[in-house]
Amino acid sequence: MDPTLHSLPRLSPPPELQAQLRVLASRQALRQRRFASLRSFGSFVCEEALLLFNNLARPYAVPCAGGLVSTLFLFALVAPSFAVNRNAGRDVPTAISTEAALEFGLIFQFTGPASFDQLVVDVSIDEQGKATGYTVPFPQKAASDPALLKSLENTLIYVRFNPATFFGQPASGRTRITIRRNSVDVRG
Repeated sequence: MDPTLHSLPRLSPPPELQAQLRVLASRQALRQRRFASLRSFGSFVCEEALLLFNNLARPYAVPCAGGLVSTLFLFALVAPSFAVNRNAGRDVPTAISTEAALEFGLIFQFTGPASFDQLVVDVSIDEQGKATGYTVPFPQKAASDPALLKSLENTLIYVRFNPATFFGQPASGRTRITIRRNSVDVRG
């Protein structure tokens, strides 16, 4: 060795350069350990995925959970006030629900033209037992007669029904009326 080199002053690198060199060395060592085996690579991928999930999910977890809980609470408060409009068709009457029907003892008098054999209509009935409308469920020859339909409308204005019930409360419903020349058949 040359004695002159020993006599030179020893210079130390600046602290920023030392820190940068240590960071580079640490990253390189980590990279080598990461790809050293398949197991270490799998462990690295799992740790990175967990870190990414935690960094993305945690800021949203509390607001989302609070929103979900408050939505369920408000829905539970409002849900009982929703009107139930059920159309059960030809359901068997039970204590839970009953169909609309003609009031007991009421005679359905239809004074329509005698030119028809049969007319089938579905009548909508409100909670008070009043007919609110009707539809002809399928094409019928008698439904094309305007005098017959006018007579039917006039009759439905005065007829009273027992309204359908749902859990004991009056509800709107529908009933099917079959009008024949000699008789009237009312079915819920």
